Amino acid sequence: MKVPAAALVALLLMATCSPSQAHLDGVPTTCCFSYHQRPVPWSLIASVYTTSSSCTKPGVILVTKKKRELCADPQVPWVQARLKNFQSLKN
Repeated sequence: MKVPAAALVALLLMATCSPSQAHLDGVPTTCCFSYHQRPVPWSLIASVYTTSSSCTKPGVILVTKKKRELCADPQVPWVQARLKNFQSLKN
């Protein structure tokens, strides 16, 4: 009985930390409803992008090299540093 409860808790945690896809006027938009709290190491991040202004919460999506998308708070210093790093790489 303990294993299914633990699996359910793990599944719920993954769902709350994942970005969600919404379709507004037929255009898919990724929005964040909760934020990843711990800093993600530079070496694990493949790309970074910000969420749409139509989302209720602002967010930065960190895409890992394993194609996992994590929502992060754009006001947190470590997220700003990751975003700035990827913007400087584009230039």
